[in-house]
Amino acid sequence: MIQFLQQADANLPLVKAYREKCEQIENSANLTPKQKVKQVRQLTFDRKWIERYSIFLAGFRGIIRQFHFNAIADLAIGKIEPFDPASVPNFPVFKDPTSSMLPGTSLCRLGFPFHQIQASFDETSSQFVLAPGVLPIPRFPNDGIHTRIAFARSPDGKEEAKFLETSSPGLRGQSGGPIFDKEGNIWALQSRTQHLPLGFAPTVKQGNKEITEHQFMHVGHGAHVEEIIKLFRKHNVSFELSSQGKSDQRAI
Repeated sequence: MIQFLQQADANLPLVKAYREKCEQIENSANLTPKQKVKQVRQLTFDRKWIERYSIFLAGFRGIIRQFHFNAIADLAIGKIEPFDPASVPNFPVFKDPTSSMLPGTSLCRLGFPFHQIQASFDETSSQFVLAPGVLPIPRFPNDGIHTRIAFARSPDGKEEAKFLETSSPGLRGQSGGPIFDKEGNIWALQSRTQHLPLGFAPTVKQGNKEITEHQFMHVGHGAHVEEIIKLFRKHNVSFELSSQGKSDQRAI
């Protein structure tokens, strides 16, 4: 998501220049309508340019001026301004990574799959308008057990990030959602689904054709709580750990 925002920021000057050139051509008294159409068509325009975007902050009316992120760990944080802490009844508690995090522990993943968010852009108000029935967005949990630890490395191999693997896959719409234990402590944030080959491929018949079906086990990978804590501490974000209600006392 941060990459899309970065792309949008990079596209804005290009979009602005294109609109200005179009306006100059349209306002030219020396060109016929046919010549105007021809010159506009000759301008560079990429349909993949992002011209408008909006960040939906779960109902908060503030904005995030700057994001800090760890691309390898698939994590980003930002400060909502203005923000009233009293407006949030409960803040998340993160699993203390120095305490027991044994494979086989039952975990739950939460997110918003199986729900389509449709929106349109109102040129008059310069705002996105959500379609009727979009809100409230229903939450959908699925369970899994902690299986293993995995690592992702940067292309140059100099950096790596730690991920927690679960026996069930994350569903589309659960990315960025919490992976937590029965006490509600967050162990990871869902990042991606991995497909592990099982090593066998039965054949099935479809009409007159025989098709080989390779079998995979789909597992989830979430950014490990250690990576979350490192990002918090790097940017002086306060948070609470699960061990005895222990808080990391840092200023937001």
